[in-house]
Formats: sequence, C-alpha cells, structure tokens
Amino acid sequence: MSISDPTAHTAPPDGSGRPDIDPALAQAIVDRSMAITGCNINVMDARGVIIASGDPARLGHVHDGALLVLARSSAVEIEARAVRQFGGAQPGVNLPLRIGRAIVGCVGLTGAPGTLRPYAELVRMAAETMLEHARQNRTLSREARLREELVLSLVREAPTPPALARSAARLGIDLRQPRVAAIIEIRSEGPDAASLLGERHQLITLLCEPERGNLIAPLSLSEIAVLKPALTTKGTWSLDWHRERAHRLLARARAATGLDLRLALGGFVEGADGLVRSFHTARATLDVGRRLHATRDLLFYDEMRLAVLLDAPSQDWRTQELRAPLRPLLHAPGHTMLLHTLRTWLAHGMRPQPTAAALGLHRNSLDYRLRRIESICGLDLGSSTDIVALYLALHLTPDMPPLTEPPPEDPL
Repeated sequence: MSISDPTAHTAPPDGSGRPDIDPALAQAIVDRSMAITGCNINVMDARGVIIASGDPARLGHVHDGALLVLARSSAVEIEARAVRQFGGAQPGVNLPLRIGRAIVGCVGLTGAPGTLRPYAELVRMAAETMLEHARQNRTLSREARLREELVLSLVREAPTPPALARSAARLGIDLRQPRVAAIIEIRSEGPDAASLLGERHQLITLLCEPERGNLIAPLSLSEIAVLKPALTTKGTWSLDWHRERAHRLLARARAATGLDLRLALGGFVEGADGLVRSFHTARATLDVGRRLHATRDLLFYDEMRLAVLLDAPSQDWRTQELRAPLRPLLHAPGHTMLLHTLRTWLAHGMRPQPTAAALGLHRNSLDYRLRRIESICGLDLGSSTDIVALYLALHLTPDMPPLTEPPPEDPL
C-alpha cells in the first residue's frame, strides 16, 4: 500500500454542510468511465459507502479503502498483497473527489495500481467536473426558485417576508428599483405538454438574460409574469420606449421558440404597493384585450385604461348599456369603414382637416360618413353627451376585421 497527495485539505465532518453525491449521477460517472477504461469502477459517498459500481452486488457496502481515503484526505493504492488488510476491498486505486475544497467522496478503480494510476487521475478529473457542473446547476436552480418566489411575493397584497428580502439582496436584486409588471401569454398549442414546457423554458431563459434586469415567474403553463425595469436610461417613464422594447422582445422570442405570444404591460405605479397595482392592471389589460383585441399581440394599460376601468368582471348589463349607442352601427352595411372613420375622427380631436388627411378623404366625404353615423345611431355628433356615449362604446367594442377599400358611394 502507498499513500500519495499529502497536502490535500481535510474534509469537513459529517453534518457540516458537505454536499452529497447524487447516486444517479455517480452511476453515470461509473458507466461512462468504464466504457473507456475497461475496469470496474466504484464511487463512494462521504461515509465510504459504495453508491455506484460496475458490480451491482457491491452497492451499499462500506469500502475500507474509501474510509482511509476520507480519513487521510489523500489517494490510497491497494496492492494485491495488501488486500487482506482491507476486508472486502479489492486491489486498485482510490482517489478523493472534491467539490471546491471539500472532499465529498471518492472514486476507486479495480486492478493493478501501477497500470491504473494514469487512468485514475483522468477518471477523477472527469468525475469532479461532472460533480461541479451538477453543483452549479443546483445553485442556479435554487436561485431561480428564489427569484420566482420573490416575484410572486412582490405582486401579492401581503408585504415581502424579511427572509425573502435578504435573499434578494444576496442575489443582487435591488427592491427599490422602480418596476412595471407585464404578463406574457403563450397562445401556441404544441403537440404535447412536454414540447410546450421545453419551449416555455427557452422563453424564460431568454427573458432572464441578466442585462435586461427582468424578474420572472411562471404563473401557469401559458402565462409568465415579468417585472421589468420601469424607467429609461434618463430616469423617466416612457410608453413609447416600452412599446419599442416589447416589439423587439416578442420578435426575438418568436424567432427563438416559435411560440405565438401576447404581452400585456400594466401601468407604472409608484409607492409601496405600486407593483401590486401594476400587476393588477396588467392582468386586467390581458383579460380585456382577449375579448376586445383578439388579434393584437401587444396590449398596454396606458392605451386601454378606459376600457379596463369600465370593464365589468362578468360583462353584466352595465357593459351592455355602455355599448348600446354603437349597436345600430355594428349591424349596418359598411359598418367596418364607418367604425374606422369614427375612431379616426375621435383620435384626431374631432378636427375635420386632420381626420380627412389621415383617412385620405376629401372633406365632403368625411362629412358624408359622419352624417351616416349620426343617422344610423340616432345621435348628434354636435352634442357632447352623444359624443361621450360613442367614445365609451368604442372603447368597449371588440376590434372589427381589417378595413377594406371604402365603398364608391362616398361623395367627392
């Protein structure tokens, strides 16, 4: 028997936080290494128990050579003549496995030490690489879960627990940074749940790119909450800035995942309960947008504020009454063109010249269309009361099909 590596660091005692080796990962290490070396390989945990082996009969047994490796924090080679000193151990090379500076177990190769020594070092290096990679993945998964828990906490009515706030600080998340809530809806119907989950994972990975500063949490299989930095680089709120970024985000996400997506951005609300209220507005904007703007992929509370605030949760009689002034127009011939004209007229402050220019019409044609709207709806567009009634009805009316060419009866 020979002892090597006398400068190795001593492993911490059991119960000190030393990470365990996952038996499934240990067996993967054994299987892949044996395919290359051709000799039997064992992986032992921090107690010296064999948790993976090319010989299933040895699983669960204590490996005496591993106990010596763990006690001395160094490699142990067992020659054939010394086998009787180690109970059930067989000739071979046993090396400690480290994650960082902690010894978490050891790996043993069965055979003549002089022959196996070079292979043993390679097997140990590969095993430690796999263990370290697994540790990093566990750390990332744990951090991702903390981030998700933090997001869900921030959009709830209750205050964020102090422990979660401390976790946010450790993760480098500044809870004082102004944020606005958004919800991304996955409208695609994949061939199966597994495919959809894989595409959703790609989407979440894209959303979590550190330079974007987003906080992400899945709400369901088809919805993801996103808490976005609210202010521009100049420290101001700008809907145009968020609109441009949202357009780019959806384009990148579709290219990366192939998913059909819709994004609803809530309002920016300052104050202690700002994120909670912002999330509520994002949720309401998405719900109303599904009914009123089924084909739109970007919905903004700031643009739909009136429809959201007037929306009745169950679409009750009050909503129907608010829509009533526009109902005759929805059943009239050429209603799509007339609705477009009315929306454009109201959007341009009821000013004839800018409206006619936006529609590409002569003023006489615009006047003719407005008179038709008055006649069909039985309203007076010179009355502020009737204009308000139409304005509210428009905001609560679902989008019409795309506008076609205007009919030829428009006078010049």
